[in-house]
Amino acid sequence: MNLLYLTIIVPLLSFLILVCFGRQIQSINVMLIGICTMFLVGLITIFSCIDFTTNTVPDMTLVYTRNLWTWFSVGDFDVPISLTLDGLSLTFLVLISFFGLLIYFFAACYLKSRKDIYTFYAYSNLLIASVLTVVLVDNLFVMLLGWEGVSISTYLLIGIYYKQTRNSYAAVKAFVMMHLTDIFLIIGIFLLYQTLETLKISDILIKAHNDLAVDSDIIFWITLMLFLGAMSKSALFPMHSWFKETTLAPMPAVALLQSSTVIFAGVYLVLRLSNLFMMSSDTLYIMLLFASLTVIFASSIALVQNDIKQIITYINLAQISYLFYAFSTQSWNLSLSCLINYTVTSTLLILASAILIKQCQGERDINKLGGLLKSNRVLYAIFLVIMLSLSALPWVSASFYIKGDIIWGLMVQDSLMAGTIGLLGILLSSLCIWRLIFLVFHHSIKIEKIIRIRKINYYPIFILLIFTTALFIYLPLPIQGIIPLANLDTQGQIPFRILLCAVTLLSFVIAYILYAHPNAEVHEILNTPMIKSLGKLCKSDWRFDYLLNNFFVKPYIYLANLLKKDPLALWDDWIMWGIKKINAYIVSLENGQIRWYMVSMVIGSIIILMLLIFI
Repeated sequence: MNLLYLTIIVPLLSFLILVCFGRQIQSINVMLIGICTMFLVGLITIFSCIDFTTNTVPDMTLVYTRNLWTWFSVGDFDVPISLTLDGLSLTFLVLISFFGLLIYFFAACYLKSRKDIYTFYAYSNLLIASVLTVVLVDNLFVMLLGWEGVSISTYLLIGIYYKQTRNSYAAVKAFVMMHLTDIFLIIGIFLLYQTLETLKISDILIKAHNDLAVDSDIIFWITLMLFLGAMSKSALFPMHSWFKETTLAPMPAVALLQSSTVIFAGVYLVLRLSNLFMMSSDTLYIMLLFASLTVIFASSIALVQNDIKQIITYINLAQISYLFYAFSTQSWNLSLSCLINYTVTSTLLILASAILIKQCQGERDINKLGGLLKSNRVLYAIFLVIMLSLSALPWVSASFYIKGDIIWGLMVQDSLMAGTIGLLGILLSSLCIWRLIFLVFHHSIKIEKIIRIRKINYYPIFILLIFTTALFIYLPLPIQGIIPLANLDTQGQIPFRILLCAVTLLSFVIAYILYAHPNAEVHEILNTPMIKSLGKLCKSDWRFDYLLNNFFVKPYIYLANLLKKDPLALWDDWIMWGIKKINAYIVSLENGQIRWYMVSMVIGSIIILMLLIFI
């Protein structure tokens, strides 16, 4: 574990090398540098796991700390640069290195353009280094460095094709949206320091438990600010806009941004401070509200999208909400299992969609595709497995147990509305994938030429398919003593699991009726004014961008244009104009007439006399 700092230094050095010399290096060498970077991070992770396991004592929590140097000191305020490894950070380290290596390998097989290869590996290395900084440091102030690095990396990856105006605007939009909630994170850190006089995470948790009252006002405001700060990285509604803009990046970059790096930053912050969040029931309830809104918003929009990238993006957005459902029920260990399941499923969905788009020569409109079952049965089987995972196939898929336990936890805590929305999210997500499968792989062939995909592109997907099964439902994670472990009440859970099975079956029946063999009655229902209006609303993303533009962008532009001419300088001009006018009037009084001078002296004397009498 003494080499732990290299997990950050190696990708950072690789980023600097590729940025400085990447344009002069051949594409194959850039790929080797990128893959070797993640391979070295993976090796260090393996050594850390072995070292961690051999030094772990039963019924004890092992925490390894490596102090590097003191960044700066101001009076009694010290900011040390130190790395901390415990069971939680080790779990995230394994996830980042494992999925990063798979995506890097897939990118080497998928990307063809020399510029895409150079920019992807350079910016992705910066993203990996930033996320690992967030995960490994034990000081919230130092964590901000990695936090901002994640935002910058997201901006760079979305803006890879910056010469296209749409991509440039999308990158800027993502950068701004992420920084809007970073303000709340900084406020939360200031409140923590003002209240507890420390920013070391381990000390914060101990002092908060000893010195602060449960559900007190200060705990509420601290946890609320921290949650709002994590919202943008976690892509919860209404801070989801950057998540949608990731579709403009190359597909391997989309996989990194949506599944295995950026999302980890926000989720890790909440998990690391879980003992603090447990002290505020109001903040947990707010999490529940935002998660429910995100499920309804994302799954309803995914159901009417025609672009493959947009469909998978909104499906992934809906799945993130189940993490915060688990947070709101204080099922912290279950949320970590949900995160692993989400990462596996979302990465699978993105990589499979990347192969599908490439095979169809870049065509992404599912209405223009069809009949691909005959040309690629392997890809069809992959999408079926993904669908079974998203629809929580009973007793086979890991998501059946994980999502089922999360929704059951909501029901047990009398959050019936949120539990119903969770079931609805599973139903709608299943319909989205069924719709994609029926329209793309069945019906008549609409695309003539199909590009043959090399088998090596499927290797990362085959590895991930194993982890969607119930064999890996609850992996033994070394988190005991770090995050609270909740015991789920299983009494009466069997009828609920039967209900979950019914939801899975219902999704297939509805999808078969709507998309497999739609008849005249179905078309008539879908063309009713109410259904068409709802479809139009969902296709426009609930008019969210329109509202954002009218309530925030336009007023900002109006104020910017108003301030363009500097109102203070304009005010100075008015003052100078007034002084000139007064001066011109006074000058006109000097006319050389003695009579006027005498009258002025008498009037002035009377005014002075009156002032002396009455004041």
